[in-house]
Amino acid sequence: MGSEILGTLKPLPTTWVVGAFATIATWFLYFAHGGLQAGLSGDDLMNLWIYLSKPTPNLLLDNLRFWSTAYRPLGALFYVPLYKMFGMDPLPYRIACFTILGLNLVLLYHLCARLTNSREIAFVATFLASYHAWFVDLYYSAGTIYDLLCYSLYMSAFLVYTGIRIRGRTPGPRGLIGIGCLYVLALDAKEMAVSLPLFLLLYELIFHTAGLRSPRVWLTRDSRAVLITGAITVIYIAGKLTGPDSLIENSAYALTISPGRFLDTFHLYLNPLLYQEHRFHDSNTVQLLIGMLILAAWLRSRVLLFAWFWLLLTILPVSFIAHYSAFFEYLPAVGWTLYAATLLVMIRSAFVRILPPALPRRLRLARTSQAVLLLGLAAFLVPLHSREARKTLKIFMSVQPPSREIAEDLSRLRPVLRRGARVLFVDDPFAKDSLFLSFATRLFYRDMTMDPVRTQLQPVLPSEYSQYDAVFGFREGRLILLSEL
Repeated sequence: MGSEILGTLKPLPTTWVVGAFATIATWFLYFAHGGLQAGLSGDDLMNLWIYLSKPTPNLLLDNLRFWSTAYRPLGALFYVPLYKMFGMDPLPYRIACFTILGLNLVLLYHLCARLTNSREIAFVATFLASYHAWFVDLYYSAGTIYDLLCYSLYMSAFLVYTGIRIRGRTPGPRGLIGIGCLYVLALDAKEMAVSLPLFLLLYELIFHTAGLRSPRVWLTRDSRAVLITGAITVIYIAGKLTGPDSLIENSAYALTISPGRFLDTFHLYLNPLLYQEHRFHDSNTVQLLIGMLILAAWLRSRVLLFAWFWLLLTILPVSFIAHYSAFFEYLPAVGWTLYAATLLVMIRSAFVRILPPALPRRLRLARTSQAVLLLGLAAFLVPLHSREARKTLKIFMSVQPPSREIAEDLSRLRPVLRRGARVLFVDDPFAKDSLFLSFATRLFYRDMTMDPVRTQLQPVLPSEYSQYDAVFGFREGRLILLSEL
């Protein structure tokens, strides 16, 4: 591959950097700040119940036994400490998630700056990635903590590796241990991380081609991180697929592996990612991907080629399952934003170069054109984000249980119950297969031994109410106390 068209831009002034980050933070909070007031989601309650039902030592050991079929064990180190300190108060969970979202934007900036050697491209990519309306779950539910932590650890491992390689070195024992530990933790967070060894390899193939001229040296020295993370991946996959209660036994994660399934899933995600309504299908998705690859080759851009592989292949871990959520594109979106930002800045830079060569005028116009690019992107995205945000938030909220209201009602009506209490809910408005009341009641009272009973599932006569420590009913969707011991 040839050199990049852009070359290296001069470092930007500190005031510009501070202003740009403040702009990105303001942009993100303007669209996503409502998530700070969100309650605990149904996924949050389920996840808490899963982790609290296990002995604490097991939660720690599961993170060391990364190959076990324990459900995303790193999530326990997020949920359990917060629950122990704050119970069902959702605000600390939301603040923690927003903090990680902010950290991930910083990591994205550093990754893009390192790959492109351009702070401008890094800022544009971070701006593009800072908010997406179809990632609503990331902003309103701590149940996406797995994606947030996986992103942080995946990007950190990749940054550690590339930071060593751009200095002309290969990772030594300490570097390999650090990369390996970050990778294991990323796997403990979510299965999406399994593509990391592939991208360490692609980084070598695209950005360090000189090292490949001696295959023996590359295999015995330069490829050590790829081989070690690859071995971890093999152990991880073997354990996940063959262990008891493996994830693939869940029908939502049943695998159907075929090129057609990958393509179907790819454009299924592509439509919401680009704010389209069923515009992309098999044929034009293939045309788009081929066009992007041809453009990267024509421009002789290593960055565009690497971004193309990223957006195409990081989606692989969720490409062959039936379970679908738009925020699964959170990590793959790095490739889309890197590709778009690089191309946009190339176009802006090319426009400046065709101007008369008077340096002061060209330099002033270059700075002006950078601001115009960001303002133009903002003007283009505001109506799109606003339109889609109304749609996605409505969809998200329509399936969320009233966890905050139930906690408030329990606190007001019957704040104290004995351990292992029997609680009856009469004619509740929730679906028969819903476990929401069981989760919410046990979590509110911090008692996993409590026995919540629903008359929807187990009819109980009024004459039998005295057998329960508390009997609750519902009026206009709110909890009322019918009887208590």
